[in-house]
Amino acid sequence: MSRTLPKDAEAYQQTKLFTPRTVPRSILAKHSTKAGTWGLIHVRAGTVQYVLEGEDVPLATIETGETFVVLPEEVHFVRLSEDAEFLVEFHKRPGAAAPDDPHR
Repeated sequence: MSRTLPKDAEAYQQTKLFTPRTVPRSILAKHSTKAGTWGLIHVRAGTVQYVLEGEDVPLATIETGETFVVLPEEVHFVRLSEDAEFLVEFHKRPGAAAPDDPHR
């Protein structure tokens, strides 16, 4: 599946590196980014499955070295392999206010 950030999107915040032991429960539950905020999932090890609200089958399985774009306000959750390591980089358009917390 091809998803891209807007060409003018700017990174403004990044999470720490998460593993199955350190990932916040809120990331494993249904959540979304705020309006005007894109996420870019970077998988450093293992796999991360990206699942949309109401679905059982992942929209994407992101593997080591891959990235995946999270669209603004798209309700989703993730499933992690036992060896998963990932982080999320948040992006906005120039001139848009960066929310203190990019999640809803």
